[in-house]
Amino acid sequence: MCRSLRTFIAVRLAAGLVCASLAGSAAGVDDESIWGDVGDPVTGSIEQLGGLDLEGLMSLEITSVSKQKQKLAHAAAAVSVITGEEIRRSGMTSIPELLRLAPGVHVAQYSANQWAIGTRGFNAVYQNKLLVVMDGRTLYDPTFSGVNWESVDYMLEDLERIEVVRGPGATMWGANAVNGVININTKSARDTQGWLFSGQGSNTERLGGARYGGKIDDQTFYRIYTKYRTNENFPDASGQAGHDGWDALRGGFRIDRYSTPQDTLTLQGDFFTSRLGETNTQPSIGASGPGRATNTIDAAGGHLLGRWTHVISPDSDFGLQFYYDRYQRHQYSADSDADVWDIDFQHRFALGKHQEIIWGVGYRYQAIRLEGVRPEFAVDPSHRRDHVASAFIQDDITIVPDRLHLILGSKFEHNSHTGFEVQPGIRAIWTPDAKQTLWGSVSRAIRTPSNYEDDATLTVGTFATGPGNPPGNLVLNGNSHLASETLLAFELGYRLQPRKNLTIDVTGFYNTYQDLVGVSRGAPTFQGSPSPRLELPLTWQNNVDARSYGFEVAANWNITDQWRVVGSYSWMGMSAHGEGAASQYDEHSNPRSQAQIRTYYNVNKNIELNAAVFYTEGFGETMSVPSLVRVDLGVNWRLQKDMELSFGVRNLLDDRHPELQSEHTVSASSEVPRTIYMQLVWKF
Repeated sequence: MCRSLRTFIAVRLAAGLVCASLAGSAAGVDDESIWGDVGDPVTGSIEQLGGLDLEGLMSLEITSVSKQKQKLAHAAAAVSVITGEEIRRSGMTSIPELLRLAPGVHVAQYSANQWAIGTRGFNAVYQNKLLVVMDGRTLYDPTFSGVNWESVDYMLEDLERIEVVRGPGATMWGANAVNGVININTKSARDTQGWLFSGQGSNTERLGGARYGGKIDDQTFYRIYTKYRTNENFPDASGQAGHDGWDALRGGFRIDRYSTPQDTLTLQGDFFTSRLGETNTQPSIGASGPGRATNTIDAAGGHLLGRWTHVISPDSDFGLQFYYDRYQRHQYSADSDADVWDIDFQHRFALGKHQEIIWGVGYRYQAIRLEGVRPEFAVDPSHRRDHVASAFIQDDITIVPDRLHLILGSKFEHNSHTGFEVQPGIRAIWTPDAKQTLWGSVSRAIRTPSNYEDDATLTVGTFATGPGNPPGNLVLNGNSHLASETLLAFELGYRLQPRKNLTIDVTGFYNTYQDLVGVSRGAPTFQGSPSPRLELPLTWQNNVDARSYGFEVAANWNITDQWRVVGSYSWMGMSAHGEGAASQYDEHSNPRSQAQIRTYYNVNKNIELNAAVFYTEGFGETMSVPSLVRVDLGVNWRLQKDMELSFGVRNLLDDRHPELQSEHTVSASSEVPRTIYMQLVWKF
């Protein structure tokens, strides 16, 4: 059943604070530019691994903020990087779990196959204010507004890095990049040559994958891979096994051709198929309580992407990208599928000595079907053909060379839901010296309505009307006249490297939201067909406003050549006002504070120790989530040059705990169990 009912989803979360243990190697450095070949044997010190010099961290090249390579230290945004080395040493097995490593990101596992992931508020299983991109392809689902995280999978050994932008990225990325952008990058086929086998077993899941990389000629490299996983059911609050286990099979390829020093061609594709367990609830107001039914979700999809990049000169380049994406999903009460065609062009060039322009145009066509298969869910129209035409321009103006920059830009879009939209932004960055950076920004972002909010009618619950009276139904109606939700965001950040082995990053923000989607209640009506009943209508409306404010602090400290510590703390407050439950949900959808400490320690060239402590403050009102301290411990042991054995435990302190709870929802939540795992990676 559709799970994006924010109005009735009193889902809340938990995920981790801080303390420390040991672990080794470095975090926060780009695999190619700093770490070198991640396939190299592990050595004994962080310096030999390429991570001791934190100037390398500040020089790490990222692309998420301005859609072009720039040093992390020069980014006028709150951005962090989860590197390939951190991924290898985390002991985690999925991309949504890896996002726990980013400061300020709220990750809550709702069930064995569902996550709620968000930044700076409004978190839910279908978080609709966070844009997720993988190798240039958007993973945001326009049908329900959000991301099906269980379908965002890959061979983790082939991930280069994950860039996380906290705060709006709409000036470059467009609609739905409201509270953040997650940009997942996979490695070039040139960097994944040879065989790799990976397998992990635990009390909660089994997974295995194989990848082979080769070359067609001296300029053309390729890889192919396949991966399978099966996950056990998680327990419910009573400790009984739920019905949320899942299994998935996926595979794909990537080809990179470096035809000239100036031209790179990429062709890649993936497919997947999965079966997911789910327990559906039918909320009820009255003594009878909610009814439940178990079912299986069948999902499948795939994509094909092509990209050409051409370097004209050191100050000018362009890129052309096209992809086709196919996705289908059969759930309890609805079937949905989508065909998406997307083409994008962007060009960067210097305008004189003190200006750099980047501009681009794009077009996306989406053929979407959302169709009810049970009486309580109806969609009209069930088939849509939606279009998004866009253009953007950004001007990076050098006011004082190597010291002060002013960055002006805007995204212009026309979409089938709300028409023409403008999302401007202004950023400034000041670097008084090589060890300090101060930046600030003001920007506007929008979230467009989903097809579900526009077109669906759903019976979300029943209630008793008194002895001898017919039953009552709560009916949620779509609204095709919804406007876009809007954000006006103010940010201020400071980066400091007070010592060679220490970096500190601080960000403060203040956000004002208008026209958020809530519900309005209509007058009850009596319906005689097909059976007598009283209907209480609810309708989506832009009737909620909100504001949020807070700060985030992150630090990296290389204590010795063998020992590194990474920590962060984030705090936020929120207030909302509007009609009924919607504003209450918005205010209590996130913890006020989160923290983490991770340590990496290299015992010698063959053994690495890793530990992490996460803290999440309890949150929620009508269905509260308790505060949580999560401890993860792991060991990486290099058995021989190309073979590594890892073992450890996740959630050491609890046999199980809730991270998000449900009330008046259509999908039941589970509790996250302690996991003891062992993994073997062999490459040759």
